[in-house]
Amino acid sequence: MKKISLIVCYISSMVITANAQIGVGGIPEGMLLKEEQQYISVTNATAPDWESFIKKEETLQAPDLAQPFTIALFTPLNISFPSSGTFKQLENGKIIWCSQLKIENAPAIGLYYDRFHLPKGVKYYITNGNGNQILGAFTAANNTASGFFATEAIQGSVVNLEIDIEFGVNLEDINFHIDRSAVYFRGYEYLHRYSNPVDFLASEADSALDGSSSGCMINAICPLGANNAIQRKASVQLLIPQTVGGETALGVCSGTMVNSVENTPTNCKPYLLTASHCNSSNDTTSDKFDQTIIRFNFERALCTGGIIPEAKTMTGINFISRSIHTSPLASNTKGDFLLLELRQVIPTSWDVTLAGWNNSATIPLTATAPEKFTGFHHPSGDTKKVSSSHVLESKSLGMQNSHWGTQLDSGYVAGGSSGSGLFDGKGRQIGVLTGGNPSNLVPVVCEVNGKGDPIDVNDIVFYSKFSFIWDYSVDGNNPRRKLKPWLDPGNTGTIMIDALHSNCTSIGGTMIPSVEDDLANSISISPNPTSNGKVIARFNLKQAMDLTVELYDITGKKQQSAKLNKVKSGSHSFDLSDYANGMYIIRFFDGATSTSKKILLAR
Repeated sequence: MKKISLIVCYISSMVITANAQIGVGGIPEGMLLKEEQQYISVTNATAPDWESFIKKEETLQAPDLAQPFTIALFTPLNISFPSSGTFKQLENGKIIWCSQLKIENAPAIGLYYDRFHLPKGVKYYITNGNGNQILGAFTAANNTASGFFATEAIQGSVVNLEIDIEFGVNLEDINFHIDRSAVYFRGYEYLHRYSNPVDFLASEADSALDGSSSGCMINAICPLGANNAIQRKASVQLLIPQTVGGETALGVCSGTMVNSVENTPTNCKPYLLTASHCNSSNDTTSDKFDQTIIRFNFERALCTGGIIPEAKTMTGINFISRSIHTSPLASNTKGDFLLLELRQVIPTSWDVTLAGWNNSATIPLTATAPEKFTGFHHPSGDTKKVSSSHVLESKSLGMQNSHWGTQLDSGYVAGGSSGSGLFDGKGRQIGVLTGGNPSNLVPVVCEVNGKGDPIDVNDIVFYSKFSFIWDYSVDGNNPRRKLKPWLDPGNTGTIMIDALHSNCTSIGGTMIPSVEDDLANSISISPNPTSNGKVIARFNLKQAMDLTVELYDITGKKQQSAKLNKVKSGSHSFDLSDYANGMYIIRFFDGATSTSKKILLAR
């Protein structure tokens, strides 16, 4: 790595959009500075050799899916506070620290921290090189006991880091060090939206490549999944650091948020169930999952594609129980489960559910339309897809009658689908995806993705039976090797339960998201004044909401208006170039509260 001083950190004309990771929202102080630019230091790092890894992967790839799907490789870094950045003191006593990372030809970059401790009064933001994407603010609420942390992918080869420090904070209390980054080579296509700002009145059509998976996959929102919205909202994606063929890599799997017998709104345990082979090192302590990222409702807005309405993510999850993973082959797998518990409360606005389940060993093996056996998953690191079948059979993989086997009649699965749930015709989870194989019925055209890359596609799928892993005894009788002590802690003998909202309220009840965002502090307008009429409104709200945005002239006459649905963060542009010089007002209204921003047009 080579460090160079004095390059541009922020330029006043940059604009921001963002995807959501648990944070407090807000706009970085550096974005609000009036001067044309400020200076920082930069760290240059070399991208991993992806082509060599692909050749190695071809020799390591298990033929039946029992391993995570690699989307990124790690490269070492050494970025620390304060030595890797530069400071600027503001008139109000606040301090801004800025640093920048460059990895040439990186499609997207995720950051991993071996020391992350922020005291109260400190906010940390991350933006991409052109300023169109922002993550944060991260605060003391994101600290972990181990100090490990990870943040989502940032589009492009440049990452800007900013730490905003309130007056009176002891700088020695900030412990911040990035020791590696994940360079994404797959599963980053959704980030293309951050290449340019979104025009305020333009349609939010998604012109990016649909993703890394086969073009024959079916988006989760499509009619095939229409009757299973509860199960779709319970299905998640996990990004887990791995070692693959001696390389440190980022693997992806799928999983399901599951309900527990004793869950109530006042005693709510949000469990996540995935496959043991998604963590092949068989870790059994929570600190090993401090850098696991969980994505909720990471899916297309439309059956035909459409923009992804914010990737909602959390970092860090606690270990609860698991089976021991011993073989890379699904055919040798016995039980295959890993039960984890969220550390943070899921915001109600994220609309996540906890799936119901059925642990009976004797379930109907045929589903008659409109019922079907359904799975939601993230093949090849892509956005959420759906697949289904109508017939199951009991299969023996590693042990007698350990799995459900099915041949999909709609949709497919692929690497990255591992750990996803199988739901019966009533919508209760009955299995965890272990692996699969292609039959001769898979069309050749389905074996490539939108970029023309060859991709694995499977229609014969095997799921570890919920009944087999329920009171699992293959790895001993320790409660940490079973599901039952956690999903039925009172030993009630419950065979099946239904789904709940993520806050453990009834699905039949009414969820009213609490709105805590301070609109005035979470929205900014720039440049102001504007000399050419081009104005950008930037958002970084604490939680998603519907916003009405209106432009008025100084007499109160409305000039423009638009409705922004489920916006958490982003950027939208106004064009005032056809208007006369003068003062204008932009009003933002969430249905209950509003804020107005003045803008001066002065040519």
